[in-house]
Amino acid sequence: MIMNVKKQLWSLARVVLPGVGFTLTCIGAYLVSQQTEYGNAWRVTLAYVMFVFGFLAMLIGVFWTICHSMKSKMYQRGRHQEHIHVYTIERPSSFPPSYEESQGTQECSDTAAEFVVVVEGVDVVVSLAPPLYSQDSLEAPDCTWSWEQPPRYSQVERLQQAEVDAEERREALSGH
Repeated sequence: MIMNVKKQLWSLARVVLPGVGFTLTCIGAYLVSQQTEYGNAWRVTLAYVMFVFGFLAMLIGVFWTICHSMKSKMYQRGRHQEHIHVYTIERPSSFPPSYEESQGTQECSDTAAEFVVVVEGVDVVVSLAPPLYSQDSLEAPDCTWSWEQPPRYSQVERLQQAEVDAEERREALSGH
């Protein structure tokens, strides 16, 4: 019980000390600003002493609080390393399936996993696309897709040139 009261008093001192220091600094600065004549030497000395002690009390209180919180966090970190608890959330059925689940249920057994395609005399291994997404992982995916080779560059070039020529003819006809 006595140890608990002692801790509470030290905690109160850490909280109150910066406030008291700030108050003393403000009062000392106010007294210094109110001095008009130098006849009251004890008042000037008291004002400067209050100013200095207030500033020191404020600094000590702030650094004491910072050091105490850092020290307590270091002790807490060491204690809790042994008992780490990871919180998980159960996924309701309205969420889409995870990637692992979709991999297991959406495999097509009637198609091969890889194809060997000859492109310009070179054998290229082409694998299936990733599984199709479905809202229900129990639905069977549509595996009726076909892989077609892209057109050759010369064919694409001819098609683009034909489009440019057609556009020029339209402009020429609209311009007359």
